[in-house]
Amino acid sequence: MARLHSSILTKYEITSKQFMVLRSVHKLQPVRVQSVAELYQLSMSSVSQLVSKLEKDGYIVRTVNTEDRREIFLTLGTKGEEYFAEHNKVDEMIIEKYYSQLTVEQTRHLRDIARQLHSIVVEEGESP
Repeated sequence: MARLHSSILTKYEITSKQFMVLRSVHKLQPVRVQSVAELYQLSMSSVSQLVSKLEKDGYIVRTVNTEDRREIFLTLGTKGEEYFAEHNKVDEMIIEKYYSQLTVEQTRHLRDIARQLHSIVVEEGESP
């Protein structure tokens, strides 16, 4: 399963750190650059470099807040939308191929475990 998602990263030539930024933008858009830096405990300069590359390649769009010009918002660009459309297709394929082999009870148990793990991560102050 991980190999399928990894092949998408390779196809789109996205590094794992770029994917972290891209995923945050996808989930939280519009999101401030500073929020992404805080989320992953990265320096602003490091996030700015990642954002610049993703913007140059069309994955994200950077917009200056008209009310506070120091604030920059990120949203998905055309290529970012395409990336997540393909990513979702892979997720659907995985669900159809593998999860469909589980019983309803096993699926519920898996969901409950995922929720418990999510709660643990949230309690520790990390972001999924």
